[in-house]
Amino acid sequence: MSSIKPSDDDREGKGDSIADSPLQGEEDELGDVVGTDDEDQLVERASLKERLAVFLTPVKLGIGIAVLAMIVLGWWATRPIEVPKPPPKPPEPEELFALQIEQILGGVSTQLHTPSYPIDDSSLLLIPFEELEAAAEQRRSDLVVDESSPASDDASSSESAPLPPSDRFVGGGEAAGEPLVTELPKLDTVLIDEGVITDEGMKTIAKIPELRHLRLRLSPITDEGLKPLLGCETLWFLNLPHSRLTEKGIRSLAALPKLRQLRVGSTLLGNDLGRALLEVESLRGLHLIGVPLGDEGLKVIVELPHLESLYLDDSAVTESGWEWLFLNHPQLHVHINQRHHDRDPHHHKHE
Repeated sequence: MSSIKPSDDDREGKGDSIADSPLQGEEDELGDVVGTDDEDQLVERASLKERLAVFLTPVKLGIGIAVLAMIVLGWWATRPIEVPKPPPKPPEPEELFALQIEQILGGVSTQLHTPSYPIDDSSLLLIPFEELEAAAEQRRSDLVVDESSPASDDASSSESAPLPPSDRFVGGGEAAGEPLVTELPKLDTVLIDEGVITDEGMKTIAKIPELRHLRLRLSPITDEGLKPLLGCETLWFLNLPHSRLTEKGIRSLAALPKLRQLRVGSTLLGNDLGRALLEVESLRGLHLIGVPLGDEGLKVIVELPHLESLYLDDSAVTESGWEWLFLNHPQLHVHINQRHHDRDPHHHKHE
């Protein structure tokens, strides 16, 4: 039997058929497996979830978190750190005191007030007494000139009238070749709320030429310390809430012709204080702190000829005493322990 050999056409047809069909397991350009059974079979693609699962394995996820943490820690360790500025150092008491003296000399203020820093007797020696006395003398000279000038009419009379003590005015040194003074230093108020001033310090305070208002808290001023102050003819308000004054010292205040307001506290004062106060006839306002004044003492004090206001803290006055006061002296403005009495006819709200 003879074997049949395939013709060349048959071999070419088969070759073309084999070449045109993909081999089993062959991948296309996207890497998807293409089936060999059917030329029209759809390409099978892996889902997004399956693709992500390849990358988000626990090991790879842990490595990613570790790398991110290292990056963050590296940035945190190398970031520029701003050094916080230290709080400003508060000025020393000496600096604050010197600043107030400078303001007084510059005519900016007429008050020496120490509400938050202590001073003592030695601090008072820094007050510029010579400059204050020179300015006070200049003001007195101006007042004399103004008072001696004749007034031709109402307008000129008002212009030449003396100014109140607290006002500043122009000096008259320009005619003598001196520069015109527009601001004269003046110190008329001393309020010392911190620190202790002794009787020795009172000698220094008494040198202030135009002192009008003096308040010394925490300072145990005695009758002896009060003596230098009795020469201050301009003093109108004296406030010594922690003094060691006796009735003798209170009587001596009659030497102050312009004293209008007195605020005093002392454990050495008693119910007989009224008789001593009657000698200080210039008083308009009286404030007693911790003085055991009773009904009889109250009846004596209110005989002061010009008394307008009466403040009593921790007194021994009874309700009967207050009833008598409001019945017989309804014009008085009364405070009891820093508050109005219910029967006070002048009761009003304090700002």
